[in-house]
Amino acid sequence: MHVRVVATARIAAAALIVAAITGELLQSIHFWHTIGVRGIPGKVLDFFLFFTEDSNLAAVAVFVIGAVMLLRHGVRTPSAHWVTARLTVTSAVVLTSLGDNLLLRGTVPPAAVIPWADASLHIVAPALVLLDWLLGPDRRRVRVSTVGTALIAPVIWLVVTMLRGPFTGDQASSARHYYPYFFLDPDHFANGYLTVAVYVIAFFVAFCVVSLLLVWTTRWPAPGTPAEGSAVDGPVWAERAPSSVG
Repeated sequence: MHVRVVATARIAAAALIVAAITGELLQSIHFWHTIGVRGIPGKVLDFFLFFTEDSNLAAVAVFVIGAVMLLRHGVRTPSAHWVTARLTVTSAVVLTSLGDNLLLRGTVPPAAVIPWADASLHIVAPALVLLDWLLGPDRRRVRVSTVGTALIAPVIWLVVTMLRGPFTGDQASSARHYYPYFFLDPDHFANGYLTVAVYVIAFFVAFCVVSLLLVWTTRWPAPGTPAEGSAVDGPVWAERAPSSVG
């Protein structure tokens, strides 16, 4: 697979995500104005604390950096840190797609959503990120223990969200507290934080399952990569020793 083709595809995917997020933000601001929300800056902050926006913005960074790396250095063995970052972003975006389509579809007011942008962030972008993980030429076999590192980002997001929620109201819904998703709001359930804890555990179990499946896919080379090299200095698609698995 020609590096320029892959790099161009990554830049195009990043541009699509940026356009979708920008469109959703502008539409949300318009919606907030129509319902009389005064604290627009606060609602903009709320917007960017959605896991969807955070994971897709991270995907933009991965696409752009990955494209630049390919254009500057060609196909070479990526660092473990870079692969971990890609694993984190891919897992997050795929989980965002699954969560939205299984749990959250229809929970956002239609007037606050642009259909093409919503589909781009929850269907198209996750598919592109996943394809890039599976087919991108700059890949390597990673250890199972990498999943633990990949969990750090969603844990930080959850901690910030749960600590902020009790002290932040929602002008759009007149709720006393603000949580980006209903399953994180203890006021939404009779059992409060107990039910939230169940959803949180399910979220992290799902994240781990998705990450483990992605790690498993690195056992095979991307299409078109050569089957020669060493596990240390050569192309990583030649890493087949059992000892390389965590």
